Amino acid sequence: MINRVEKDIITSWKGTVNQPLISICCITYNHEAYIKEALNGFLMQETNFPFEVLINDDFSKDNTTDIIKEYVKKYPNILKAIYQTENQYSQGVKINPTFNYPRVQGKYIAICEGDDYWIDKNKLQKQVDFLEEHHNYGLCYTKAKVYIQEKKKYAKRCFGFEIPLRGLLFNNSIPTLTVICRKDLVLRYLDEVQEYSQTWKMGDYPMWIWFNLNSKIYFLKETTAVYRLSGDSMSQRNNGKKRLLFLENSFDIANFFAKKTLGGSDYQEFLIVKYLGLYNESIKENTTHYKDYLIKLNNIKHKGWKIKIYLFFLEVLGLRKLLTLAFKFRNY
Repeated sequence: MINRVEKDIITSWKGTVNQPLISICCITYNHEAYIKEALNGFLMQETNFPFEVLINDDFSKDNTTDIIKEYVKKYPNILKAIYQTENQYSQGVKINPTFNYPRVQGKYIAICEGDDYWIDKNKLQKQVDFLEEHHNYGLCYTKAKVYIQEKKKYAKRCFGFEIPLRGLLFNNSIPTLTVICRKDLVLRYLDEVQEYSQTWKMGDYPMWIWFNLNSKIYFLKETTAVYRLSGDSMSQRNNGKKRLLFLENSFDIANFFAKKTLGGSDYQEFLIVKYLGLYNESIKENTTHYKDYLIKLNNIKHKGWKIKIYLFFLEVLGLRKLLTLAFKFRNY
């Protein structure tokens, strides 16, 4: 039975609530202060097609669960929640592939975690319209504002830009919270990488690389969402060593695909870019990992004169500490 509140959302839907065209997958954990913004961002979407919201609450210890239950009670035909009885992420379980994707009914999947949110009421309609008209595209994404939680302000630049010419192996340009992709390709990806992905700490970046290699990706140059940057974010922890471990895992993922798709000088260029990035990040975070990446860089014969001069100034002339200070005082 569709209630009065839900009727306001589905009034322009072509199709039934039981056959959604798109499934929104949301993971949440201790997002008491943010989850309402996320849910409201989903429910404000104005579409001519049905959608569903699949929520996985990973055993939150604050009031997140209670807030979700209030919304589910209000929108029972649209919001469908799972409440874990123990935290799955801490056990190494990848939440979306394990709990959300298997229950997806839609042709398309949208992704947004419980501490991020959408700000464009036409986000889903614009992206689905594009994918419905362009069957050779598997994924569509947009720009997202970046909100720095600790500083209570937005970053100067948005996240989300055109895929680099060298591809996503070199740089991730896709904000997960803006993505819409085809379910059949997601399932194909999961089937192909399951054997290799057990040590990967993230589920989105390798999937974007796979999509980049196996289908076309469209960048909609609009800002549709807000990414919340906080000390608890996996990729942006205040702990420099943990952030470096995250970046090293990103390298492992990219390297898995690079070995399969790049050859000769292209693969060497990939290693130079990645090792140099990890070398700089180690210096920025004032860890000793830079020594390992310096050895790896020195073992690559054809680095180019610019990199050789850069390393000469830092290592031979002893300017590494100055670079550490420069990173420390540089504004985000």
